[in-house]
Amino acid sequence: MIIYLTYNDQPSGVYWSQVTDVVEHLNTLGGPKVRLVALVSGRDFLKTRKAIKAHSPSAMVLPMVPTMKRWRMNTRIIAWVCRLLRPTGMVCRGPFAAWIALRMRERGLTKKVCFDGRGAYAAEWEEYRIIDDDALIAQFRPLENEAVNTSDFRLAVSHALVAHWRERYAYAGDAHVVVPCTLGNQVPNATSRSVDPPGRPTQHSDVRLVYSGSTAGWQSFELLEKLLVRVLDEQPNVSVLFLSKCDAHNAALQARYPGRVEVKWLDHSQVQEALYGCDYGIMVREDTITNRVASPTKFAEYLSSGLRIITNEELGDFSELVRKEGLGLVLDKSGTISVLTPTSKQERARLRSIATERFTKGAFLAEYEKLLHRLS
Repeated sequence: MIIYLTYNDQPSGVYWSQVTDVVEHLNTLGGPKVRLVALVSGRDFLKTRKAIKAHSPSAMVLPMVPTMKRWRMNTRIIAWVCRLLRPTGMVCRGPFAAWIALRMRERGLTKKVCFDGRGAYAAEWEEYRIIDDDALIAQFRPLENEAVNTSDFRLAVSHALVAHWRERYAYAGDAHVVVPCTLGNQVPNATSRSVDPPGRPTQHSDVRLVYSGSTAGWQSFELLEKLLVRVLDEQPNVSVLFLSKCDAHNAALQARYPGRVEVKWLDHSQVQEALYGCDYGIMVREDTITNRVASPTKFAEYLSSGLRIITNEELGDFSELVRKEGLGLVLDKSGTISVLTPTSKQERARLRSIATERFTKGAFLAEYEKLLHRLS
């Protein structure tokens, strides 16, 4: 038995594709059984538990100790879980979960710990102040350092993240695998489409850009706005779709470019159908450590919908991949952008094929098998 432990992660499309779907996939590989244990907020606990178990029926969903300042007290809860399940190993999403799991190893309640590093946690909290609490933010560097250097194995979302571990925490080992954020289990069937998607005529001259996701601070909206204003001013056949909640940022663009900027907030299950009607997916981020090591889930989702990518330098491993494989445009610091053209049917098929080959969980069989072997 292997436990996959998450702490204070709320249900979302990312959680389904990068947690519950991963657990499901690991359980198809013929190794030890993997069971999700999720510590979640007591607020709307029953609703959260129902949502997680709908995706992972065997999951053990438990209320965490209230307030993040007392997060270490959750060790008692996980100690009880370990005595019940007797895991040989634990995969831990983030530094809090890793710290708890390492205490379980100290007590002899599990043998091996894998740190599932989804990004540069300390850098993200320092750069974007996820919670405005200096004392809590100060805990992240030592927590991440311990997770990186004392875990038995590591799962990283990018080679850039491993390089960050080596530079900041002097990680010198090779007990890790790199698996980027992959497509959710409901997406791969769509990557085999051989016809134009609904709503997209075979011949069209207009170009539609799409930005899918939050417009929160760390998504670099000012940089995105600057790019879009330039494109919309210079290329009158271009329109933009925001798959986001309406806010002051995208509402201002709607007012400035009536009829050319649309904002929709859709259920996760409806997003890909909306992507099919677009030509380019936008992934423009500011130059921070957080973004240099990132593996945004939307990258694979854009490709699987047959979209070319517009990004900038230093976005995890993806900027170089876009340039090397001709997956779209990598903007230089001047922000100059060439004339955009519709994405052809042939190009859509190629992009979908790349998504299947490189961004499904089955593409990382060797990495996942190595993970299971090290924890069993």
